[in-house]
Amino acid sequence: MAKIKRDKDQKIKIGKAFALHTLKFPYRRFLDSLGERLKWVHPDVISFIALFVSFIIGFLYYYSLNIPFLLIINIFLIILRMTLNTLDGLIALKIGRSSMLGKVVNALPDRYADLFILIGITLSPLCNLKIGMFASLTVLLVSYSGMLGKAVGVSWQQQGPLDKVDRLFLLIGASLVQFILIKLNHARFIFLGMNTTVMELCMLLFILLGQITIINRVIGMVREIKKVESK
Repeated sequence: MAKIKRDKDQKIKIGKAFALHTLKFPYRRFLDSLGERLKWVHPDVISFIALFVSFIIGFLYYYSLNIPFLLIINIFLIILRMTLNTLDGLIALKIGRSSMLGKVVNALPDRYADLFILIGITLSPLCNLKIGMFASLTVLLVSYSGMLGKAVGVSWQQQGPLDKVDRLFLLIGASLVQFILIKLNHARFIFLGMNTTVMELCMLLFILLGQITIINRVIGMVREIKKVESK
């Protein structure tokens, strides 16, 4: 479930976790309208539907080398997951539903959803197992470093460059390019002397940008801690 707050004008803002609602084109209006129509659905139900969609995404990535069109299907499923993770927050705001249990549903299924997708890529022929494993661990550490701030008494750290929405958009781009290369019989290619795939390079990018993100979040957390302790 996306983090939500209201500004002085009482306009809805969605936190960085899934910021589709902040896009300045008709999709924002569409999400508001859809959220209004779906107020009868419990937000947690939508969160678990997003989790199931993520499981399907990982499953399709596993078979995507033999059935390349699954990569195109995954592009739309990733957009669906992002939409669902925005909708649950919108609906929770519209119906005024907020609870401690909701916060658990907000965080834990999202971590599983990330793992489902990353494990599907890692175990597929499109990715080296070790690279995929380190990418999965990095993504989990990125999430942990964000939540750690809240745990120690400061704010939830949301520094980039590898936030959730950025990671999913990278997957969308990588999936499209990988599909094109497979259709051109170039599923693997030589890059900097390494026989690799686009999905594998995407996982390497997750590792690099993820570690930078962790460092940025630790720095932000330390700054807030120092301010609190200096009072």
